[in-house]
Amino acid sequence: MSELAATPHADSALIPVAALASVLAAAAAGWVALGGRMSGMDMGPGGDPGALGWFAVTWAVMTAAMMLPASAPAVVRLVRGWHGRPTSAALLFLAGYGVVWMVAGLAGYAAVQAIRGLHAGVLGWPAAGRYVAAAAIIAAGLYQLTAVKRRWLARCTAPELPLARHRTVDAVTAGVKHGGCCVACCWTLMAALYALGMMSLSWTAVVTVLIVGERVLRPPVVIARGVAAVLIVLGIALALAPGSVPGLTIPPMPGSAMTGMRG
Repeated sequence: MSELAATPHADSALIPVAALASVLAAAAAGWVALGGRMSGMDMGPGGDPGALGWFAVTWAVMTAAMMLPASAPAVVRLVRGWHGRPTSAALLFLAGYGVVWMVAGLAGYAAVQAIRGLHAGVLGWPAAGRYVAAAAIIAAGLYQLTAVKRRWLARCTAPELPLARHRTVDAVTAGVKHGGCCVACCWTLMAALYALGMMSLSWTAVVTVLIVGERVLRPPVVIARGVAAVLIVLGIALALAPGSVPGLTIPPMPGSAMTGMRG
């Protein structure tokens, strides 16, 4: 964060601008780091998430790249009304936010590894694998149309933030709450990304655009419906003609599990 935001004599009007620039710069740095980690790793739908340590670092970088742009408005709102140490408040907010996403990522990692441990041949790409992937993407699209999605999206676009008179530590709680909203709002989109290729930079960028779009564009409900249409069409195309899906890497190993790698 810019030191300007922490200087008591700085023009308060510049604090939100500095916060926005810092968050977007951190997201850009995340994309650079993500490009390095994902280079040559695209295995198509599913994919081996790797060792736990490697996954945890990659997930943290991915969260920064994908979710910081969507959460930048919340950070700006936080620091705009915060007096004293807005930089510290923003960092604590993002720390709480990141912890929630890390927990969600580790839970997803455990679920994927449990499925991989089954060595179920029926989940191989030549068998039911492509239909399982397509179903996950279509389900993500249908979730976009539910009342649950609308409620969580509304809370994400207008988060409850602590007032300036609160203790700075309350920023952590706000970050945790906002992170919980984001996970509840976006977990199906992240599942769709795994179904398309979690190590694909192009699909990661597409899903990021969808997430950011429904957060910052108005009205969010209409944008969410547009995202639903994109996902449903994409899922149908994956089921019927996967070779027609741009940028999709078909898992090359026959007999592999849904992950696209041998167990």
